[in-house]
Amino acid sequence: MLKSVSPDVRECYDLALEARRHAFETNNSISLDEYLASEARWLKLAESYELTERLADFLNKPAAFPKHPKCPNCHVPMWLVEIQSSCEKVEYLYECKACEDKMSVTDD
Repeated sequence: MLKSVSPDVRECYDLALEARRHAFETNNSISLDEYLASEARWLKLAESYELTERLADFLNKPAAFPKHPKCPNCHVPMWLVEIQSSCEKVEYLYECKACEDKMSVTDD
């Protein structure tokens, strides 16, 4: 699914596009270089905004795996020892370090 871009990112892309249009309209090689450099700077700023937004989204999300389940035998938290992933599901394999019991938790 595509995510909409923020107004800051949209503005950077619009200004980069405007700089490119000016570059194609000019006959002056110095102006051409300046417009293309301006386009590159706007695109770099847009990339910076997007990276900042992705990082903020990532940091605000809860942990990707479930909390450690308690061992049904000795009731101590189990350790996550393996993650198996497919397109349909993610399977977390836990092991009790006290009694060596194993447990699988599936996240669809």
